[in-house]
Amino acid sequence: MLDKVMKNEVEKNNYQAELLFNRLQKRYKHLKKWAKRSQVTCYRLYDKDIPEIPLAIDLYTLVSSIGKEDEIYLRLFLYQRPYEKAEELEQAWLMTMAQSAANAIGINVSNVIIKTRKRQRGTAQYEKEKDTTQIEGIVREQDLIFSVNLSDYLDTGLFFDHRPLRKIVKESCLDKSILNLFCYTGAFSVYAAAGGASSVDSVDLSNTYIDWAKKNMLLNGFTKKDYNFIRQDVTEFLETTKKRWDIIVLDPPTFSNSKNTKGTLDINRDWIKLVTQCLNLLKDGGVLYFSTNSRQLVWDPEKLPKVTKRNKIIQITDLTLQTIPEDFRNKKIHRCWKLVIGK
Repeated sequence: MLDKVMKNEVEKNNYQAELLFNRLQKRYKHLKKWAKRSQVTCYRLYDKDIPEIPLAIDLYTLVSSIGKEDEIYLRLFLYQRPYEKAEELEQAWLMTMAQSAANAIGINVSNVIIKTRKRQRGTAQYEKEKDTTQIEGIVREQDLIFSVNLSDYLDTGLFFDHRPLRKIVKESCLDKSILNLFCYTGAFSVYAAAGGASSVDSVDLSNTYIDWAKKNMLLNGFTKKDYNFIRQDVTEFLETTKKRWDIIVLDPPTFSNSKNTKGTLDINRDWIKLVTQCLNLLKDGGVLYFSTNSRQLVWDPEKLPKVTKRNKIIQITDLTLQTIPEDFRNKKIHRCWKLVIGK
């Protein structure tokens, strides 16, 4: 009986592996051309396209030094299943899918990194994982470069889904002051510097990410004295700062309960306060870009004008569709709004 069950599992895994192989070959052929045109060396290749294969697969081409070939890696995420599956069966399935993915792209299976995405609370998704072989490198995104870590964390240092919004910020920040909140590894800050911002302030509570953001700025040759990195809880920063900015980027985590903060951040509950604080720190005519990955957040713009300190009209534009990139099949990966304070 046990042998029959194992035989059925093997047959099922092989069938799904073939489906995945065919899908990845088709997507890779399409996205490879798009990536070359866009000067992008890392992107989402597959995102639960086939319901019975609940994976996300990201491709990273690490840019090598002169004289060496670039190296391709895949990051394969298993989303938490809605049902229990024996660990040994799950691992066998994952290895079969990893081999299929490697074959489809033409790389060694040792270049496939497997991660498991579960519902995270607090800072779990940002914590370093133990006992992993470190894989770090440089990727290119349009005309900029970024340091990524493919092994140590659940996230690698660059969120693909905000690529279009980063470009929007870059194209609108010439000679303007920029505030990047929850800056993570500073991708928005790098784009702002590339766009000619007069100053860029990057705020994050993590020493690791502040250092990473500094590294990304240096990699791109941005060393201006008006590029400031502030290690502080964002909620405390917003309550105490006296500065004003032309553009603010607010892309907070959905939930955070870091031991270094006084309370918890729940964006579904706290978005009104955060957005209002940001609006009050904008110069007249200033712009706030607010984005969230939460699908539970109830967006109600009617609440905002009533609680701002200044009697200014707020113009609000939903940028969600404009900011979903080519490589994302999931059109609900985030929501994004542009809020402009009247002059």
